[in-house]
Amino acid sequence: MEKKHWWSPLILGIILLALGIVIFLFPATSYFTMTLLLGIVVIVSGIMNLGMGFSKEVKGRVWLIICGIIEIALGIFLTLSPAVSALTLPLFLGFWLLFKGFSLLGIGSAQSGIKGSGWGWTIFSAIILVICGAIILLQPLVFGVEAVIWWSAISFIIGGCTLMNYAFKLKDYNEEE
Repeated sequence: MEKKHWWSPLILGIILLALGIVIFLFPATSYFTMTLLLGIVVIVSGIMNLGMGFSKEVKGRVWLIICGIIEIALGIFLTLSPAVSALTLPLFLGFWLLFKGFSLLGIGSAQSGIKGSGWGWTIFSAIILVICGAIILLQPLVFGVEAVIWWSAISFIIGGCTLMNYAFKLKDYNEEE
């Protein structure tokens, strides 16, 4: 990601962190409202990916555009079909977290060439998100809705903190030049 776009992962990180905290504070009502909130977050993430993808300075533009289109379509489906989405939320959420985790693995590996970039933290967090996504996909079969709520909150908090860390590393790197 281009250094001048450091604010984009910061905004998404703040949104994810706030969503994780809201889920922890209101777990009883979170499951059904999480469908709508997740849809909105996924749409915002997709719009940001599209915006960065159409920027000429960004490497991996095609990947960002494809990710943005997929996220916007998924987000629209989640917000327009709340009943269906509530039934399939663990699948959507689990796969989206896997998708984000693997995307962060790519970001972390791209950061590895930048001294002091925090790439190890990014890769560690990406692995945790992949694990959380896998657990969410498996939990409904074992523990039910409550496990999905708690793992979702944990995943959003980890993802939000990781994106905010990445944003500040990009900003610091930008100021060093």
